[in-house]
Amino acid sequence: MTPASPPRHLLIIAPQCKALSHLSGLEDVAHSLQSTLEDPWVGGCDSPQGLSRRLVGNVKRAVIDEAVRAAALQAGAAGAVLVLVILGHGMILGTEPGLSLMASDSIPDQSMTVVDVNDLLIKAASSPGVPEVIALVDTCHSGAATPNLTALNWGVRQGATRISLLTSVGVNDLAFDLKFSRALTSVLQDGIQGAGQYLSLQTVHNRMKTAHDVDGQLTLYDGISHDSPNWLSRNAQHDHTGGLLLGPIGEEELRSALAPLDKEDSVAKISDPTDLDRLHHELLKIREGSDNSVDAEGALRVIRGLREAYRTKELLDSWPGEKTLTSTRLRHAVRAAAGRAVQELEGSGTHLLRDCVEVLRLRAPRMHQSRTEPLATFVASLAAEDCLPPHAKALKNWADSVCAVTELNDAFEKIKEHEKQSRLRLVVSLDAALADDWPETLRAWLLDHGEPVDHDKFPCKPTQSGVERALRSVLKWAHIRGRKRGESVHRVEIAAPAPLLVRWRPEETPIGEFLGVNHDIVLRWSDRICPPEHLDLINEIARKHLEKMQKDSTHGAPVSWLGLQHTSQTGELVEQLEHGSYKPALALNHRPSSLEKLLEQLLAHRPIVLWSEDEGVLPPETREAVERYWHRLPDEFSNAYRNSWQDSTEQVAAAEYGRNLARLRSVWDDLEWLDFCDWFEMLSIDSEEVA
Repeated sequence: MTPASPPRHLLIIAPQCKALSHLSGLEDVAHSLQSTLEDPWVGGCDSPQGLSRRLVGNVKRAVIDEAVRAAALQAGAAGAVLVLVILGHGMILGTEPGLSLMASDSIPDQSMTVVDVNDLLIKAASSPGVPEVIALVDTCHSGAATPNLTALNWGVRQGATRISLLTSVGVNDLAFDLKFSRALTSVLQDGIQGAGQYLSLQTVHNRMKTAHDVDGQLTLYDGISHDSPNWLSRNAQHDHTGGLLLGPIGEEELRSALAPLDKEDSVAKISDPTDLDRLHHELLKIREGSDNSVDAEGALRVIRGLREAYRTKELLDSWPGEKTLTSTRLRHAVRAAAGRAVQELEGSGTHLLRDCVEVLRLRAPRMHQSRTEPLATFVASLAAEDCLPPHAKALKNWADSVCAVTELNDAFEKIKEHEKQSRLRLVVSLDAALADDWPETLRAWLLDHGEPVDHDKFPCKPTQSGVERALRSVLKWAHIRGRKRGESVHRVEIAAPAPLLVRWRPEETPIGEFLGVNHDIVLRWSDRICPPEHLDLINEIARKHLEKMQKDSTHGAPVSWLGLQHTSQTGELVEQLEHGSYKPALALNHRPSSLEKLLEQLLAHRPIVLWSEDEGVLPPETREAVERYWHRLPDEFSNAYRNSWQDSTEQVAAAEYGRNLARLRSVWDDLEWLDFCDWFEMLSIDSEEVA
């Protein structure tokens, strides 16, 4: 399987110690390794925002300690792999194993002046949100940098982290002339023939030993075994075009299917559909005349999938819709079809189109699901955007050719049902509340296709119970007016000040049953309706972030996870938000004691904020659920709450799924909400009466 590709942050540390001999070529080696690791087609690394990515030469111990700390915090906020490169003089002080890096101001045998590499690696890997630390260490005694596993297990993540450490020599060995770093740079730049699209640390280490006579030492610690390990480098010798027919996903799946038949070499010979047909005939003969019939049948299934993927690509190449098929549209449709974030897709344009159909046909189908259902959902999503009916000639011909007629009709039916459910929206605002008190009036609007068609006011007692009683009256009002329009109200948007959003769970409002049993509840920030003067541009800022989020969908959920180290330094956090740091959505992996005030500050800078409902740090499963279901949020929160209310003895799977997402609360101010706020503000500007 092609590895998932979270962002990758790079920090290179290469000090010259004034108290020891000058390391010739250190600056040049560090620069060359940096360029290689930052090459988009090789290392694919970026630098932590606002931080130096290379500390070389006259670098003091305190600067190094602070740089690693800041890099780890930013990597955690971005969910990025942290790649640390450490070059220079290394020593072991005393009898305890551990690597000391000699900074420019370090003094031999004075432990308070050296950089404790082991401690930095442990703290970086223990930082919440960092999926992995990859450390490349080229110093004397670099093998002593192996982290203390006991310290990791007792850390804040209790061992749920990953460290990959590649060192130049063992604990008791000396390193000479930065030979390790030069060999590493050479292997990454040259690539490895036949090694696939990505190079693991193990693959690179093996090549360094065989081609450059550099032994080194590889140490892997994996406390997140359910995730696939991250790669060190893209393979410079891999054919990124994937030939005329196969992309990297199709190539990998076919190669894996042909391996038991010892026919992997056939993959390199496929450049057009006739080559695929020829291989198909060969496999038919193998299936009929040998003991490898089961393996041959497996390979034939992959070839059928590749044929159907290619036929889908032909449809998209001559797309009958009036709108242009952009990379953004393709990514959105693929997420809807796969039912999850798809991180295998990194390209753009024609290559992205090919990779989309390959992953949907070969990897997205779930158990007991038709193999062509994800493809049909993908095509239907694009067609619905262009108002193409399922009986359009091009779509009908495609469905016939891949045996997906029923699947395409079902996909259109689901889209139609979703549009019907989302047509009417009920907006209930508690913006009349003063400070953190409950309001004496609720205001309600009924929206049809986003346009307000009715509104009213509902008096209430300024208590939670008073608001909930009035909410029942609002709901009755909305349903009666909805039926008059021939539609039902399924979505209810509750707008309230930040303090009330923190305290209240409106989906649990009793209306004979919980309000959220048969309604999707979305929480909005009411301050966006009429922003205070000092925040008069918050909606424009939020719109820019949302538009960026729509366009940039390469690396899954656009969420920066914030831990206690972020929320305990509110001033620093707000300053970083003002500077543009962090992603469009923010998520707190815990529940701060000052959440009511903090939420208001975060919403002023970002349109979407998630936080933990309970005390303590969220488990990794909750973060994984956000990543997996991001494209279905915020509605999926309502499904999660419903599932969490079920009897777990009868619906174990549903209850477990519900517990993952239901641990979170959210304020979700999307473009629909900003459009409503714009409408409201225009009425105010035009001096029209607003009920």
